[in-house]
Amino acid sequence: MSGRVVSFAWGRGLGHVSRLIAVHTALRALGWESLLLTDREQRLTEDHGFAQVVIPTDATSLVGEPLYGTGPSVDHRLARALVDQALAAGDVVLHDVTVQRELYDRAVRLGCRQVLVHRFQRNRPDPAAWVARHTPAIGQVCLLGEPDREETAHGVRLTGIPHVVRQLLGTRSPWPPGTGEPRIAVVAGGGGHADAPAFLDAALDAVRSYGARAAGAGHGPWPADLLVLTGPNFRGRVTVPPGLPGPVRVTPYLGPDYDVYRHATVAITHGGYNTVQELARSGVPAVVVPGVRDFDDQRVHLRAAAARLNATVVEPDPDAIAQALHLLLRSGRRPLPAAPPEPDGAAVLARALVLPQEAGHRRSRSEGA
Repeated sequence: MSGRVVSFAWGRGLGHVSRLIAVHTALRALGWESLLLTDREQRLTEDHGFAQVVIPTDATSLVGEPLYGTGPSVDHRLARALVDQALAAGDVVLHDVTVQRELYDRAVRLGCRQVLVHRFQRNRPDPAAWVARHTPAIGQVCLLGEPDREETAHGVRLTGIPHVVRQLLGTRSPWPPGTGEPRIAVVAGGGGHADAPAFLDAALDAVRSYGARAAGAGHGPWPADLLVLTGPNFRGRVTVPPGLPGPVRVTPYLGPDYDVYRHATVAITHGGYNTVQELARSGVPAVVVPGVRDFDDQRVHLRAAAARLNATVVEPDPDAIAQALHLLLRSGRRPLPAAPPEPDGAAVLARALVLPQEAGHRRSRSEGA
C-alpha cells in the first residue's frame, strides 16, 4: 500500500528544501508519492524530479512565528484555494520545522495525519509544548540528531531521528580537469539571508589577504582557484577584490550532480544545519562563519557536531578567516571514517511516516472484510 506525503518548504537558504528532498527521496524508494509546496520556485526540487506548487506567502503565513523576508502582503484566499486543490484526504503532511498556516488548517479539516520535523531553534526549546499550544493536531514530532529519544510530552509523541544529510545525484567536480590546489570553495548556502553579502566580502578579502601574506613570506605566487557559490536566492552584488591569487568563478547554483566539498581543498562557509552535516560527511577542512538568523542558532549546531568536523569557527572578520585558512591548509583533510557513524536519518524518518499509515490501512481492510 502506498500513499502520498505533502510538505511545505520555504526559506532564503536551501535548508528546508534540501532536507525535505532527502526525506521525500527515501519515501519515493518506498513507493510513496510526494508533493512539495513552496514560497518560491526551487530549481533544486526540479532537479530531483519532484512536483512543486508555489503558493503566495507573507509574514503571517506560518503558525506561531513570523515569516520574514517574503515581501508585501498577499491574498491568502489564493493560498487556501491552492492548498485545497493540492491536499487530499488520506495524505500525510510532513512539516519541516515551520508550519504553513493554510496547509495545517486544511489538513485538520480533512483529518490528515500531521508530523513535524524539529531541529534546535532559540524560540522553541520545548517542541512538544510549542505543538500543544500552536498546532495541537500534530501528533508526532521527529527530533533531528537525537536517535535514541522516544517519549510523550504534553500529549505529543517525540521520536528521535538521526541527522538528515542533503542528497546528491552525483560526485562531479565543479573544477575543470587539471585544476591545481588549493581549490577554495566559498559557499553562502541559499544566499538569501541579509548577512550573505558581508560574509562573501569578508571571505574574499581573507583569501586575498592570505595570498599576499604567503607571497610576502617568500613562498612565491599562490595560485589558488576560487569557486564562489552565492546561492540561488542571493540578490546582492559580489565584489571581487583586486589581487586575488588565481581565477575566481562566481555562480549562484550548482546542481545536485556536483559534490563541491568532496573536491575542495578547503571551504569557507556559513554554519547552517545542512551545511554542518555535509561538512561532517565530506571531511573537508572548513572555516565556518556562523550566520545571524531570526530563530536558528548556528553556533549550537556547530558545537553539537564539533567532534565530527574538521573546522575552525571564526567571526566574520577577514583577518580571522585568513588565519584560520592558513592553519587548515597546513593541517590538510581529515580522513573519513570507514563507515557512517549513524544510520541515514532521511530513511529512518521516511519509515516513521510510512509504517503507521500502512498499518492503519491494513487494519481498515481487515475490519471491512
